[in-house]
Amino acid sequence: MSERPASVPGMDPDLAIDFPRPLKGPSTQHQLVTLLVDYWFTSEEWLPSRLIAALAAGLGITGSATATALSRLASRGVLEQSSAGRTSRYRITQGARNRLRQGFAQVSAFGEESRHWDGNWTVIAFSIPETSRDVREMFRSRLRWRGFAPLFGALWVSPRDHSEELESTCMGYGVDEYVIFRTAESSLRGKRLVEAWSPQEFKEQYRPFTEKFTPWAERLDAGTVSPAEAFRVRTELMDAWRAFPWSDPDLPAELLPEAWPRTEARDLLVLLYDGLADGATAYIEEVVAREAPELAGTARALSVASGSKPVRGDGV
Repeated sequence: MSERPASVPGMDPDLAIDFPRPLKGPSTQHQLVTLLVDYWFTSEEWLPSRLIAALAAGLGITGSATATALSRLASRGVLEQSSAGRTSRYRITQGARNRLRQGFAQVSAFGEESRHWDGNWTVIAFSIPETSRDVREMFRSRLRWRGFAPLFGALWVSPRDHSEELESTCMGYGVDEYVIFRTAESSLRGKRLVEAWSPQEFKEQYRPFTEKFTPWAERLDAGTVSPAEAFRVRTELMDAWRAFPWSDPDLPAELLPEAWPRTEARDLLVLLYDGLADGATAYIEEVVAREAPELAGTARALSVASGSKPVRGDGV
């Protein structure tokens, strides 16, 4: 069981929330976070554990595994727990909601080739004392999540313009010693900055994704996906996609070879995630009517094609 990071003086408490890191392959905690964000991110309703367990069963997760995962997510600060009689209830904490709002925006934009690269790099040099090792590791993890890579030790680079966001991140982690600047590709001498990554190492990770989900795109087009299948596949799809920003820095198309597999994978994501939304929501409404009828109409499927806005406009 992962312990929530200790509070650090001067650090934004939202940044200490210990989200389970995406893994290659399903994780119960991560799947539950995906499920709750996909349909109840815009709602502050308390969800009874029996409802969450019933929905998790549709993903092949046992009741005992769901109970354990919910308890651990609460200890991490991702969920808050309340009791109504003998019923345990959960919802996303406000701090986690703040973090997830930014995370979903990044996940939605990840791999979008319409973003033009201006030929400039963002560079950050920073110093964090050895006595603040936990902060240093969390800070580096945050940089990696945002697509940065270490060029030399505490000198990290990204082809995206993160200057303003980086300054806020440094303040949030209590990092005082840093320098952030932008530099043009044409003005560099010596080591090419793209060499901070090894693109071929993360190229092949998209093959299993496209092989697994392409048949579902064909079935969606044929109209043969049941509501229960739509719910399961849509959750598995986003759960798998959310892991890619940890291993792929989302380099601009201008720095990558042609026919990069991330493009095909993103097109598949948009097609299925939004295309399966109505069927998945219908399945959820069926389960809600059986397990928690008082919550009828509270589920709203998010959309990657329109940022974090719900796919259906009825009620939000």
